Amino acid sequence: MSTSLKFLPIAPDRLHFMRRWRELALRALLAVCLWGPLGLAGAVDLNTADVQQLQQIKGIGPRTAELILEERQRGGPFDSLQDLADRVKGIGAKKIITMEQSGLKVEPAKAQAKAASSTADADIRRKP
Repeated sequence: MSTSLKFLPIAPDRLHFMRRWRELALRALLAVCLWGPLGLAGAVDLNTADVQQLQQIKGIGPRTAELILEERQRGGPFDSLQDLADRVKGIGAKKIITMEQSGLKVEPAKAQAKAASSTADADIRRKP
């Protein structure tokens, strides 16, 4: 009695299908591993982000994040990314493009609401 196992040959067309499926599965897994964290990170709002959130954006290091927060406290919320470049030293057009592609955004509704409330407070203080 023989104890050896006999393997059945796999048809060439089925073998090609199995290899192709394995290749597609590996590519999909690689895509999820590489691009998954970027999709989960989401966008960072310039007017509400803290230092750690700002540092997640490509092009913003610890010093730039501190400068952004200081300027936001001093001058109020940013109206746009161009406003950010105008008010914070060291941020130019190329850096803005990189930061925008990395997920930095400005929500205009929040910026306008904060600006309107600070203007209303200033008007109340000026009246006798």
